Amino acid sequence: MRLPYDTHQIEKHEPTALLEALLFLSGQPMKTADICAHTGWSRSETENTACTLEKLLADQRRGLALIRVAGGYQLVTRPDLCNAVSWVRASDTAELSPVGLEVLAIVAFKQPVTRADIEKLRGVSSERVLATLVQQGLVVELGRKDSPGRPILYGTSAYFLECIGMDSLSDLAGHVPVAVSEDIPSEAAEKIEADTEPTEDIEIHGTVTETDE
Repeated sequence: MRLPYDTHQIEKHEPTALLEALLFLSGQPMKTADICAHTGWSRSETENTACTLEKLLADQRRGLALIRVAGGYQLVTRPDLCNAVSWVRASDTAELSPVGLEVLAIVAFKQPVTRADIEKLRGVSSERVLATLVQQGLVVELGRKDSPGRPILYGTSAYFLECIGMDSLSDLAGHVPVAVSEDIPSEAAEKIEADTEPTEDIEIHGTVTETDE
């Protein structure tokens, strides 16, 4: 009996269409390794396809754009269309307070950093606002400092990179002394690298809640 299809035929898809579909379905940054695992492409094939898709979307003035963020690729709304489509977003959340932004900036540029280090720079208690940043997924615990009391070391998360639209910490203005810090234990350094992986349980486009400190 003749089958309605050839079981030996390998279905071919346009690479840019396949990548666009994967990123759309993901809804968050996808690592090159993850894309390779889904498609069977090599790293160079994935990067070349991403470059082609990025140019294709830009040349055709499509509503979406392809960017590199948090160590992966992501489809996002074209920046100049932000105001035109903002009405579809819920407005029941608020931005971080100036205090929250201040603490987040300290963590970003001084990481790995302890709460005592942050409070020394600010001159006031930062326990509650730091806890809020951790709860929001912007800051993560990297381990403990090898010093009396073994205080917790804090650093920024992949979600932080997604929020500011950057691929890695090296894209921040100035130098973030992560790799050269003498205070950071090896396990913390490994976690910084691991935390550039996109998280599954945090909404990328969510807006963080305002802190009251």
